[in-house]
Amino acid sequence: MAIQIHFLMQRQFFPNLLLSIILVLLCSMTVTAQGAKPTPEQIKQALEAAKKLKARGLKGDDPEAMAEEAKKILKPMMKTVMSIPRQTTAIKTVQKIVLTPIQRKKLKGEELKKYIQRLNTDLFTKMSSNSRKLVQDILSDTKVSLNLFDLGMSAYLNGALQEGAFLAGTALIGDIGDDLNINSYTAMLINANAPAEAMPICKGLVSRYPEHALILNNLAQAFMGIGEQDSAMVYLRKCLKQQPGHPQANNSAAQIFKQQGQKEKALEFAKKSVEAGLNDGAMEIIDELDKSRTAYDFFAKPKDLPDYFDLYKIKKPMHQKRVEDEQLVKGERAAFRTEIDRMRGVLSEIISREQELGNKQLNNRIQNLQKRLSAGEQITVNVGNPWFEKAAKIFTNKYIQQDVLLAMRKEEEAFNRRINDLEKDYDINETKIYQDYAQKKAQYKCDGEGSSSGCVNIERLTKEECKAINGLRDRFLVACATAAEAYDEKQLHWAAERFFFQSKWGYLVGANEHLANVNYYKYADEYLKNISKIMTNYRSKGPACSSLEQQFKTMSFADIMAPRCPVNLTVELGLLNIKANCKETTTTIKGPAETWAGKWRLQQKENYALGQSTFAVIYVIKEVKKELVKPLENAIRIKAGVKAELTVQGFITSSKNNTWDGGGKLMASASGWAFDTISGVGENIEGSGEVSWSYQAGWNGAAKGLNGIFSTSSQSLPDY
Repeated sequence: MAIQIHFLMQRQFFPNLLLSIILVLLCSMTVTAQGAKPTPEQIKQALEAAKKLKARGLKGDDPEAMAEEAKKILKPMMKTVMSIPRQTTAIKTVQKIVLTPIQRKKLKGEELKKYIQRLNTDLFTKMSSNSRKLVQDILSDTKVSLNLFDLGMSAYLNGALQEGAFLAGTALIGDIGDDLNINSYTAMLINANAPAEAMPICKGLVSRYPEHALILNNLAQAFMGIGEQDSAMVYLRKCLKQQPGHPQANNSAAQIFKQQGQKEKALEFAKKSVEAGLNDGAMEIIDELDKSRTAYDFFAKPKDLPDYFDLYKIKKPMHQKRVEDEQLVKGERAAFRTEIDRMRGVLSEIISREQELGNKQLNNRIQNLQKRLSAGEQITVNVGNPWFEKAAKIFTNKYIQQDVLLAMRKEEEAFNRRINDLEKDYDINETKIYQDYAQKKAQYKCDGEGSSSGCVNIERLTKEECKAINGLRDRFLVACATAAEAYDEKQLHWAAERFFFQSKWGYLVGANEHLANVNYYKYADEYLKNISKIMTNYRSKGPACSSLEQQFKTMSFADIMAPRCPVNLTVELGLLNIKANCKETTTTIKGPAETWAGKWRLQQKENYALGQSTFAVIYVIKEVKKELVKPLENAIRIKAGVKAELTVQGFITSSKNNTWDGGGKLMASASGWAFDTISGVGENIEGSGEVSWSYQAGWNGAAKGLNGIFSTSSQSLPDY
């Protein structure tokens, strides 16, 4: 998640921002640092940097590569005060190219080529000897000849205006048919305060491309440069018809409307300009005409908000609408919570590392400045980045920093109230159902014996009760899920708005790259924290009587309702074995092993439920027995094993009503057991089948299922 977020920032936002900055540099009446003309050494460095840049084969149609190179170009600007000069003072502060009087003829083809040759001749004569030598050296280098125009543009962006324009012009003379480069060349002239010289070139381009926004804008800027605002407005409108969001065209229109006193129009166009690029002149108009904290709401309320859930492959847990989905919902919620926690853990580590690096870099910078000041060096510095002032104006937006947070809190409170109301209604209705069916069941009795009409009716009423409870729960869950889905939609939208806004402008107010990253990742962490609110806490509901339904698969309702015996013990002391539970007690004496009596047993059984007492003599036909090996038995002090046996016995039974019976039986049985070797107390489970004959009953057969301490324990009914 952390790496994905970081690359999203670098690959989607930052390159677009830098390219916008380049366009602003080319289209606003500014390029170089405020103040004086570049020194020969600065010009040399700019040309050398541009030469190296182009030697790497950079292509102008690669936006990401351009963004990276722009980043390198802009990076040195952060070392001194370097900002885009305000348009109102640009003419006085930037290096100016002064060449020829205004020409209004449309130039193209050979006429255009000769015109640029004359401009280049004038530029060359106005250069210093060092600059002339530098450009001659560049022109003699065949490695850069193919990228000569791009080289001139790069030098121009680095502040070498005359030299950059000369190199670009030289490239055009060799390829006068490249209209895209010709248009860029006119922008260079206009930005260097030579709009008159750009005018005939712009007119020629417009004659060939009457609906091309960039070309129309450049002609409008040329008219602006010579003070002909009405003509400029004609071409600005044409430009904006083709490209409504054109930053410089909107800025120029805003400047004109402001001068005409049309403040609302000026503000409208200024905001459109700033939305497309951080234009100084447009921002000045906004600051002057709209002093509210909502002035930059157009950045806070984007038309196309990214779907971060889909982008980062976060699986939104479902809201439970049916009792059958309880375990599925719990599983999805647990997975969601685990993933969010994992992402936040990764972000926490990145934030800590970037904070340390950022603080170190900032401290080193401050120490370096202190040393330079102590050495008596005259410097003008900006400790922060050059975009801080602009980004800070936008970052304090009231909608994001106050309104959204307030709305999120109010919506959460309203949602919690809604869920509380639904849960109260549910509790009342559930209690009423229980009470109603308790009254209906009170008419019948079911003690677990047989299948009496009482058991049948109570079973029917219990199933109706379970169905009524499940219906109530489903209605409750649907109501809660409906409220939760509406709540989620709002919370996720607000969380995305805050992240979209703060990840951009919070990044730009960072003092350096690392501290900018700290801001970015903190807002990514806040986004994860906000979306975790969709983990709504309304109570999940499982099916009513789920355990009862499981019991119905193996037991009758009468058996379920029968009283459960809390006692089921087996005690073995030498040759004596005693088994006791609520129904019966069986005492067995075995014959000594390894003797003729080893296969004989005497048994006394008391059946409390039937009031019977039975005495039997048993002979073991076959016995198979497996027990824990002695070392393990001694280590854990447990005697455990399994046994199967085939026996024949004779018995005499007497009942509480003074009746008796006698006979014999053939029995097969299987059992498992575990006993404490010290106390003799243990547990047993067994099953059997038999064929018998008795004086009273004659021939008979029976099978008993497993019984013993592992039998179903006592529990209330029904289990909700």
